[in-house]
Amino acid sequence: MTEILGIFAGRGSLPKILIEDCQKKGRKFVLFLLESEEYEIDYSEFNPIKLPYGAIDSFLQVARENKVKELVFIGAVNKPNFSEIKPDKKGAVLIAKILANKILGDDSVLKTVIGFFEKEGFKIIRIDDLLDCVVSKKGILTINQPNDDNLADIQIGIKAIKAFSDFDVGQSLIVAQKQIIAVEALEGTDQMIKRCAELKFDYKDKAILIKMKKRKQSKKVDLPTIGLETINNCFASNIKGIAIQANSTLVLEKEKVIESANKLGLFLIVI
Repeated sequence: MTEILGIFAGRGSLPKILIEDCQKKGRKFVLFLLESEEYEIDYSEFNPIKLPYGAIDSFLQVARENKVKELVFIGAVNKPNFSEIKPDKKGAVLIAKILANKILGDDSVLKTVIGFFEKEGFKIIRIDDLLDCVVSKKGILTINQPNDDNLADIQIGIKAIKAFSDFDVGQSLIVAQKQIIAVEALEGTDQMIKRCAELKFDYKDKAILIKMKKRKQSKKVDLPTIGLETINNCFASNIKGIAIQANSTLVLEKEKVIESANKLGLFLIVI
């Protein structure tokens, strides 16, 4: 018997895609939302449980009442100001564990959260175990092809992301003409891409978006993700192509992404 799935949803289209997949497969789920997030999608029809940051006792009570034993964390969330959270008893324990880390980067925080809920008896499910949205085979997915200069820039990006991993910074960056011109910070990939449109020097049709899992990052949550919006934003910012990591990057609506990239003249390579 398939366990009831607890879906802890952030922003973006990915949670809705998972919900639709659960409905299609007849899998029961309980949806949890954060009160502090501004969701673009109306989830009211799914009777979501809205919780503030730090309400761990309330979450555990609801989860156990609904016999939830498996959890998935899916979608983007804003990192809270931990000093402003008013946690309950269990929430205080989790926040203390988070604050004990020397670096409060996304990966460090998420690993602590995962470990906490696993100790509470939940199984944390990887998104790619639920959805077919990971490309495993390396190669070029589009008609448009990277040239030798593009491939050299991609190698620079790979080395940079591996180096930045020690500081829990960025799953993605943009390289053009052997220069790193943008690194993803708290604003996320799409805002980083849009920033590039405002740069003064000419990188048109030379810039590459490289998106990879950080070196020590868990595959259970927050995997690098691209979708149609990524393709459209890259085109609008004169970015020529996208490189993603095999087995570690989520591609939402893969067929549509590849079709759109072909139409707009971008290449998509799996490294």
